[in-house]
Amino acid sequence: MTDSETESTPDPADTPQPAEPAKRPARNVRPWLFLLLLLALIALLATRPDLRRQAADSAATAVRTVAFDGLGLSPRQLFVWRLRIAGLEDSPLGQRWRNAVERASKDPTSIGRRYRTDARFSPDTVEAHVYDATLDRGEQIVWRLTRTDTTGGRLYASLERRSGDGDWSTVTELTADGERHAEVVDRDGRYRIVLQPELFAAVNYSLATATGGSLDFPVEGGAPRDIGSGFGAPRDGGSRAHHGVDIFADRGTPVTAVTAGRVRTGTGGIGGNHIWLSGGVFGIGGARYYYAHLDSFEVESGDRVDKGQVIGHVGNTGNARTTPPHLHFGIYTSGGPVNPAPFLKPVAQLPGAG
Repeated sequence: MTDSETESTPDPADTPQPAEPAKRPARNVRPWLFLLLLLALIALLATRPDLRRQAADSAATAVRTVAFDGLGLSPRQLFVWRLRIAGLEDSPLGQRWRNAVERASKDPTSIGRRYRTDARFSPDTVEAHVYDATLDRGEQIVWRLTRTDTTGGRLYASLERRSGDGDWSTVTELTADGERHAEVVDRDGRYRIVLQPELFAAVNYSLATATGGSLDFPVEGGAPRDIGSGFGAPRDGGSRAHHGVDIFADRGTPVTAVTAGRVRTGTGGIGGNHIWLSGGVFGIGGARYYYAHLDSFEVESGDRVDKGQVIGHVGNTGNARTTPPHLHFGIYTSGGPVNPAPFLKPVAQLPGAG
């Protein structure tokens, strides 16, 4: 090492060192403050039944969300956990209760388009009741479940869907409140309603179901019988597929919005005079509905429309000039076009009260 290098190298001892930041005194966390807050919360819940109910409802909602949406568990499967905790799951009685749905599923009751029954579970039997239906995407299943007894025994009820591997997952829990409920099916497949009481419970119930379309028909006075060309039919010599349904009607027949949303009109291309109707907030998100070959418009681009509002009239513009007047109606999602026919089936009407 040269002298110049030695002289130019500072001595660490002579190098100014940055001053260490002053240490803040540690905060004196007082556990008794947390204890006081906890005691105050307990006292508040003890004196306010309304708050207790809200807390209980919130906890119950959270549990249902995790169990049904997150894990796909049914209320019945949660009862199995109770049996496990009680040490009864592997007992002959527990095994018979667990297998009751499987036994009933070997000979389920087909509910068809409309169905109604009054049935009973006896406390000295271990059984389940299963009601089966095959549904297409866009159909709606409607039900009304009513308890007709006053015993207070728990009835587990759920709507379930069969997956490709044969397993069943919970779509929603059914409540025996005597009210009308509905669920729109988001995929083709087999569905079932499962009812099973807890052990030793006597339960009487009434169940009414119906299946049908989830959208109002988009042509005034029209019905599914007016659909003349279906989804997926070949077009242009097979070079493309028909991404909608053709609903035939007289020229000038009013066409209506199947949902509330925002519209965008156009006059070119194979659709001729056409309208895109977008649901969701501000017309963003959700499905988009396509109305083509219109004779005229009743709206302008950017208009906000209500469900059932007249937005145009049936015609044969675009590449439909050589065909009778009809509405080409399509439904598009983020995954592409879907078959509108199941959406447009007759509206489900419960037997009896509707």
